[in-house]
Amino acid sequence: MSDSGVFLDYRGPLDFSVIDSLLKKLKKTSAYNALNKTTAKRVYAMVVECLENIWKHAALKIADNPDMYSHITVRKEDDKIIIVAGNPVVDEAEENITGRIDLINRSDEETLKAQYKERIDSDIISDDKCAGLGFIYMAIKSGNKLSYSFIPLNDGYSYFEIKIILNKFIMRKLIIDQKSSSPKVILDPEKKIYLIEGESRPPDVREFYGQIIDWLDSFSTYLINENNKNDPETFNFNFEYFNSSSGKLILDICKILAGLRSKGFNISVNWHFEKDDYDMLEAGKEISRIVKFPFEYVES
Repeated sequence: MSDSGVFLDYRGPLDFSVIDSLLKKLKKTSAYNALNKTTAKRVYAMVVECLENIWKHAALKIADNPDMYSHITVRKEDDKIIIVAGNPVVDEAEENITGRIDLINRSDEETLKAQYKERIDSDIISDDKCAGLGFIYMAIKSGNKLSYSFIPLNDGYSYFEIKIILNKFIMRKLIIDQKSSSPKVILDPEKKIYLIEGESRPPDVREFYGQIIDWLDSFSTYLINENNKNDPETFNFNFEYFNSSSGKLILDICKILAGLRSKGFNISVNWHFEKDDYDMLEAGKEISRIVKFPFEYVES
């Protein structure tokens, strides 16, 4: 095993103790430890899924034939992490596996999440369903289509190989539906939509805004890893009303945005207010003054 871009490279028989050993070795490589926390967790999770799928579903009785050994490699390539795993399967399984992966590759993210939830909520989880869950999980977490192939062997076996490509950092979106006491939240880097809108007096203000602040911490890492300070990122605050407890957390959010702007990132804030709502306008000006971040004021 090398630290120069290779996280893991193994070919041979698998059982629980081997899987445990491989995962421990993975965590000790400098390449793995150089990843940001979110990406590292996703790499680890997908390696676990691959190893467990091989352990549970590979065709057995392979004796000492190296051509029938399972394998897994994990390496970095430019801004991607490449995971390739393979194992022997009986020929009859090819049609089933092909159908599953092709269906996953045709599905969008929301459909995949719905399929995953449906399988998780099922009263009976069989090994067959677990295998399908693993493929769905890999597609969701990687954000890319799954590549696969079958190589004919002999005596009714084929060698199945799957390739998962994971971006080094995939920034998740945060969507929170609006309620009577809490605002709508859309934080979607892919579509470049950043919006907090509505009335803010949630029962647990720290819990509500804590998830936004946690997201912004990850977003900061995302921007740094993307290393592109020119792309504009505009945050829109459009409050009908917010109580004093919310105001403190909104200020904390703006401090994070001001910090990113001070590091050279192209961050801007649009502070929306209704015509003649001078209190909301003044609230925005006060926050702007405290965080030393000039807002744009948008009257509606």
